[in-house]
Amino acid sequence: MADELVKYDADDLIYNRFDLIYKDDYERFSYDCEGRKYIIDAHYEGKKAVLNTWGKQFPQHIAETAANEIFQKHHEIRYIAFNRAGNNYRKLLDRKNDIRIPIPKTNVELLARLKPKHRYNLRRSRRRLEEACGELTTVIYEKKIPDEIVHMYFEWKKITHKIQYGITPEEYLRKYYVTHAMVLRAGETVVGVAFYCVVNKIVYLENFSYDIKWEKFSAGYLTYEALLEELIKMQCAFLYLGGGEYMYKKHFGAEENTVYSGAVYNQRVFDELNAYFLKNKIEKVAIYGLGACGREFLKLKDQLQVELAYGIDRETKAAREIPVYTPEEELPKVDAVLITLYSHNMEIEAFLNKKAFRFFYWDDLAKSGMGQ
Repeated sequence: MADELVKYDADDLIYNRFDLIYKDDYERFSYDCEGRKYIIDAHYEGKKAVLNTWGKQFPQHIAETAANEIFQKHHEIRYIAFNRAGNNYRKLLDRKNDIRIPIPKTNVELLARLKPKHRYNLRRSRRRLEEACGELTTVIYEKKIPDEIVHMYFEWKKITHKIQYGITPEEYLRKYYVTHAMVLRAGETVVGVAFYCVVNKIVYLENFSYDIKWEKFSAGYLTYEALLEELIKMQCAFLYLGGGEYMYKKHFGAEENTVYSGAVYNQRVFDELNAYFLKNKIEKVAIYGLGACGREFLKLKDQLQVELAYGIDRETKAAREIPVYTPEEELPKVDAVLITLYSHNMEIEAFLNKKAFRFFYWDDLAKSGMGQ
């Protein structure tokens, strides 16, 4: 008798559907455990591997076996990137949250999930906006999404979040796998827009925004609620929202799960770095930055044959493992500073040059290698 294939709610989440986003450019791994079959797909991008494990929890030994097998089979892979995986590989990943909304059968059920005060405020905002501009209606675009809607969204995001996308509407829709757009109108006025991806009954909300002119009428929240009503019409099963702490994600019966993100490195990465440090007489280092990249480094520091003397950060309580200095304080001498940020920072580089510190970006060293 064949083993039963284990299925997950998140199987059709777009970021797990490698057959759709990478076509044939992925490798499938299959594992049997106690009469059940588990499938994990891997896609390779140069020195990086990504897995389709968002929101899926496997038996721990299977999750770790898959990662180990990739490193053994593909020597060019320096690291595996995990995004909201259900398993924490050797406790090296960052703990995150993953939020989804189970889509109810009716609008009545949807609104019943709100507290009475929130229901009242929602209805009041809807009534006031309709009195000001006209009846609220929605328009759904599937696949053929007009450029002007995306441009409008870009302008709104620039105002509300200072985001400059710097790409065309076509590039945006392709990059974020958008299949649908919803426009919320009040009379003839466009007040909000939402972009999302639908695969079978599973939906991922890429993003939404609203015209700040109608902020006093809770235009953003009304746009979000209107999207949920549209998903009810489509008989969808779940809306995945990613993580974060935005309050709107806590409403309408949201389910929040613990997941893990970050990078896991091939052992040869540490062998290479240790050889470089030894050759260049780098024995004592400091790190600059104790955010996500800094936390990642602290979990890996024991695999490096250097002494981590201290950290530099504007928040002196950013880490318990090591002393932390602010940039304004006198910094003890070290052989090099590892900048633990995911992007380059010219201001920090100028500061370290002024202090005559040799420095490297940890993310570049680990993911690209020396000389990159």
